[in-house]
Amino acid sequence: MALVKLQLHLSLLHFLPSDIAPPGSVENVLDCFNSCLKNQECVSLIYDRYNKQCYAYPGRLEVPFWGTDLNTDLGIYNTNRDGYGCPSHRGYDYNSTVNVCFKIHGNAKLSNIKAARICNSEGGHLIRITSSAKDEFVSAVWPQNPILIDGRCTVDGGWKYSTGDNFTYFRWNINKPSANCPTSRECLETAVSGFNDIACWYDRPFICEFDI
Repeated sequence: MALVKLQLHLSLLHFLPSDIAPPGSVENVLDCFNSCLKNQECVSLIYDRYNKQCYAYPGRLEVPFWGTDLNTDLGIYNTNRDGYGCPSHRGYDYNSTVNVCFKIHGNAKLSNIKAARICNSEGGHLIRITSSAKDEFVSAVWPQNPILIDGRCTVDGGWKYSTGDNFTYFRWNINKPSANCPTSRECLETAVSGFNDIACWYDRPFICEFDI
C-alpha cells in the first residue's frame, strides 16, 4: 500500500458510527495513525485519549459543532488519500471518500467466475463490500440492475470473500439469503434494496476493485 499523507484535521465527536469496527489498544495518537496507514480501507480514524483506543473507519467523517455537549476525549482525523497507484490507464477511477480504486463493467454480463477472471487479469478482484460506507458508494455509482460483488457461500465454511476470509458485513434483501446456502455454492449480487444470493453461473454486470 502506498504511504499516505495524513491531513491533521482534528474534530470532536460525541457519538460513534453504529457500524464502526471494534477499537484497538494504542499508546498514543501516533500509534493510531500508524495502524490506519497499515489498514487499506482506513479513511478516517478516531482516537480515544482517555481509554487509549483507536478506531479505524472506512469513510470520511464530517462532524458538526455540537456546542458544549462535546466529548473532548475523542478526536477524529481524516486521511488525505490521493489514489496514488490506481491504474487510470486501465479505466479505473478513484473515490477518496471510501478510498476505493474501481472500474465498472456495466455493459458486460458475465458469470461470477468469468467476471472474477476479468478483474484478476487487470490486477484486481470483484469489489468487496465490507462496510455501510462502501455499500452506499456502490449503490450510488450503480443504482440500476443488480451487480456482482465478491463473495461466495461454501458448503463447509459459510460466506467468504475470495481471499478466504469470512464475511464481515451483510445487508440482505427481503427473504434473503435463500435456503440453497450452505447446501450448494451460491454467489452474491447487490442492488439498492440489498444483497441477493444467486447461482454462480447467472450473468450480471460487475465492478472490479484494485487494491492500492
